[in-house]
Amino acid sequence: YMDTNSCVNTDTLEITVVDPTNADAGPDFQVCVDTGSIQLTGIPANGVWAWNTISTSGLYLVTVPDTLDFEYSFGSGNCLTKDTVRLIINDLPIVDAGNDTSFCVDAGMQTFTGNYPTSTWTGIGITNSTGDFDPSLAGIGTHTLYNHYTDSNTCYNIDSLLVRVDPLPVVFAGNDTTLCNQPIPITLNGIPSGGTWS
Repeated sequence: YMDTNSCVNTDTLEITVVDPTNADAGPDFQVCVDTGSIQLTGIPANGVWAWNTISTSGLYLVTVPDTLDFEYSFGSGNCLTKDTVRLIINDLPIVDAGNDTSFCVDAGMQTFTGNYPTSTWTGIGITNSTGDFDPSLAGIGTHTLYNHYTDSNTCYNIDSLLVRVDPLPVVFAGNDTTLCNQPIPITLNGIPSGGTWS
């Protein structure tokens, strides 16, 4: 350097060129919308996450189905590196067990299907996971049956229905009796009234 007095001096500096440490945000991944909070982890540690609803430490609250790209940065200045991870948030399957229903206790085996053929069933009176229901096994009363389903994204949901199992009416045809074999009409009175004779 030469100043205004024509005096010259020099100095030197040494520059060391190093490879930056690459930020790694991790592989893309998917979660279900009911996951809650997730913790993203970048490599190396102590980097910074950036996006408008994620904390700088990588904590994110899943609330709605969406596709999001999160940026992870590490280092500073000339050595700052960045990487991005994509998060796909899948909605839950809509499970419909069907309408509430009722059966007589002697109705025999009934089969529930729901809106997914591969869903499974649980509850009192269910004899296997495919939805067979035995009213006599369940017994008289109202029972809750549950229809479970996990989709191809491993997202799970459940729905339920109520099944009322009704008792058989108490029927009394009257006492046994003896009649003469003559063409004389007789009236038989069963209890309760309104039944049919055969």
